Amino acid sequence: MKKVFVFCIGGTGIRVMKSITMLMASGMSTNGYTVVPVILDPHLDLEEKKNLHTLFGSYQDIYKKSTQGGGGSLNHLDGFFNSEIITINELNNQLNDTQQATGANERFRSYINEANIAAHDINKYFIQTLFSTKNLDSPLSVGFKGNPNVGTVVLGEMIEGADWFKAFKQHCEKGDRIFIISSIFGGTGASGYPLLEKKIRNADSQPAVKNALMGAVTVLPYYGLKDPSTTGSDIDSANFYTKTKAALAYYEKTVKSDYLYYAGETSLIQVYENDEKKQDDKAHFIELVAASALFDFLQREKPETQQFLTRAIEDAKNSLDLVSLGAGYKDIVKCVADYKLLSAFINTLPKETFFPLSKNRGFNECFYKDAAFLALQRFTKIYDSWYQELSTNKRAFAPLNTESLKNMEGWVKTISLDAKDDSYYLLKMIQASNANKEKDHNNKFRFFLQFAHEAINYYTKKILK
Repeated sequence: MKKVFVFCIGGTGIRVMKSITMLMASGMSTNGYTVVPVILDPHLDLEEKKNLHTLFGSYQDIYKKSTQGGGGSLNHLDGFFNSEIITINELNNQLNDTQQATGANERFRSYINEANIAAHDINKYFIQTLFSTKNLDSPLSVGFKGNPNVGTVVLGEMIEGADWFKAFKQHCEKGDRIFIISSIFGGTGASGYPLLEKKIRNADSQPAVKNALMGAVTVLPYYGLKDPSTTGSDIDSANFYTKTKAALAYYEKTVKSDYLYYAGETSLIQVYENDEKKQDDKAHFIELVAASALFDFLQREKPETQQFLTRAIEDAKNSLDLVSLGAGYKDIVKCVADYKLLSAFINTLPKETFFPLSKNRGFNECFYKDAAFLALQRFTKIYDSWYQELSTNKRAFAPLNTESLKNMEGWVKTISLDAKDDSYYLLKMIQASNANKEKDHNNKFRFFLQFAHEAINYYTKKILK
């Protein structure tokens, strides 16, 4: 099993990993790599971190249910849910959360033991020079509030002594890869990426870790926050670009990832609530772009020199479709279009009384009430919400027309598909079933995903032309 360890640092890392999971569910290939996500965020009670772990569990449940049959494990499917996710806990055969130690319930001044330094000690003045009173009074359990000077001190120790870091070094083998996701305009991501990379590259006693092919995506500013003078927040997005320039100057001389991807907006056209506790931001197009970097990285070989990559859109419209996105996004549009079609079938097929496969393949009332299909339904509800957020955010990723199953030629904006309505896809599902004579398993759920993807792909492959 070849693995890619995906380190998701801070809130942006968490949101990008959500998009990665959605693209994997949609059929985007990881080139045979098992994805091992590792979440690095000191915010102990962050809801979206908990939601991401729940999402992993839902994905894994569906993947396992689609790869079981014939008394053993089956190869992964070619379409939906075609790649495996394993958490660092499972890889280490641990039930406890190895990442819990990433957070701390204390203030920064307590963490550095500032109270025990004498008032006239030169180190006291040194601390006051490096850190403001707000820095020193900041609780570590809610992150570093856009202060990489704090994050650099805390994360260095947290990484080195963490169970997850030990587990990673133990299980990273020759041929495995490393990918790091972070923002550059905050505190946790900006400080966490170079620190983590340095500790990996300095693992002299573990050559497989030290020499692993490494990629990273650094997310530049892509949203603003409401005026901190009205919200009482310590974070001011007016400083995002200044912080980014300073961090980029540092990165230029220090970071050594084999591939470094950049993703960001040209202006902060979306403004979120400045709520440090909830951080309840909606899914954003830039997070989707950053997610695509992982899949690109997994297709590449080791370069002779460090490579820097980014991607652009064809036309900077506020709502993006296949044309304004440009040819480079066709694979993403196709994957999302495919899953949204699957979502439509998940909602309509349980009501299709006369669908022949309800008898021929057992896609009947019992099948739709089975744990596997119910798990798929739950995951799909989250997926639908994710796409809804993407398609209504600023800038919007909105390449689909999903309102009606009776006029589906325009399912993908700016292109006409040959399937006029859902009956075309259902007929292709029947044909896929008739052509399949496999006897090595009787996994109805696997057949459902397989036939649905074959039917959908028959029409949506036109998007890639």
